[in-house]
Amino acid sequence: MSGDDTSFVTICSVSEIPNGRHRAFEIEGVPVLIVNLSRQFYAVRNRCTHLDYPLEGGRQTGWELMCRQHGARFDIRTGRALGGPAVTALPVYDVRVTDGMVEVAVRIRS
Repeated sequence: MSGDDTSFVTICSVSEIPNGRHRAFEIEGVPVLIVNLSRQFYAVRNRCTHLDYPLEGGRQTGWELMCRQHGARFDIRTGRALGGPAVTALPVYDVRVTDGMVEVAVRIRS
């Protein structure tokens, strides 16, 4: 039998990503960028949809994250491309905090 299940994976403690910062991880082979903004955590794919460049280290201003390679901008809450050259949204992942640990939802195929 095959299907898709979503489960949360513990990534790090909340103290490992200071407010207003982001950090990259690999989860189940997927590059993920976790962002802490006003003590709310968000997770997006850590690859720009323009030319697949890593987003880690890009300028973060409020909800916007800018790719440092060509300046594409994304909304970390929705993944939506806000400015070119990227036009395709980033995949986003559900995040929760449990007992001070950041957990990200990943899709597991069986």
